[in-house]
Amino acid sequence: MSTGSIAALSKTGVPRRIVARTTQRGVALAIVVWFIAGMSLLVAGIVSHARVDTRMAQLHVARAKAAAAGDGAIQLMMADVVTGKIDASGGQDLPSGVYRMGELEVVVTLVPTSGLINLNRASVDILAALFVIAAQLDPAPAQTLADNVIKWRSMGASSPDSSPRNSRFAAMEDLLRVDGVDRTLLDAVRDYVFAGMPSRRGENWSLAPEVVLAVIRKIDPQKADAILQYRSRLSGRSTERGEGVGGGLSLGGGSYRADAVVHYGDRTWLRRRWVSGGSEASSLLPWRIVRTEGPRVVNAGVTDG
Repeated sequence: MSTGSIAALSKTGVPRRIVARTTQRGVALAIVVWFIAGMSLLVAGIVSHARVDTRMAQLHVARAKAAAAGDGAIQLMMADVVTGKIDASGGQDLPSGVYRMGELEVVVTLVPTSGLINLNRASVDILAALFVIAAQLDPAPAQTLADNVIKWRSMGASSPDSSPRNSRFAAMEDLLRVDGVDRTLLDAVRDYVFAGMPSRRGENWSLAPEVVLAVIRKIDPQKADAILQYRSRLSGRSTERGEGVGGGLSLGGGSYRADAVVHYGDRTWLRRRWVSGGSEASSLLPWRIVRTEGPRVVNAGVTDG
């Protein structure tokens, strides 16, 4: 064998050209494998984003349907109350109705704000008791938060750079501006308070929900007992005259919270609107919508999480 032939062989006796070609093929195969792996990751990411986008689209559709069905049912509920089809004369039970809006069933409950705690007028004792009972806070931090609410309400009068309207709660979410109040506390008390609702009527604790009545009992047990006795007498008179409705309700200057519960898919949505007596210039209806809260999920199925 010639010297040139020996030089063309590798240490293993395999020609160097074959070794070089094999190495190149190995590198090319590695590149192909890495490329396939990268493309697989890219496709997986695209599929994952598509699933998220699909869920978000479904969520937006459900939210829109809940809002539309809730708004329509609330309008029907108000019409039934005004015409006397539903009794809202101030009995022990809150007026409610069930309405079919297309394929959705909606339950609407009307809550007079005169039985709720006014964030702009409540005393520090009522606020502290509310935070203890509804938010389950200890008395000391509850008292601190109540003091902070009172300070926030008086901010407009004491601070030269604050306008008067900044010292009032225009909506429940304004409570988050108070030092120490977070979303958890707001969610705990939002069913028992109101803010920013015009009304010529004062408080009527006989219409208060049980949590508000517990707040009153904590401050003044005798007053709470008197409210329960009044409710009992009112219920007795309602029983004596029998079930039925009157000739309709004049909303007057009263204000109400209308809760529409919409079941859609595996979720239960709450659409909440605040209604006041008196019509708007652009409407012939004897009520007006003062404020509308976005629909939110209050009960989700196992697939929601």
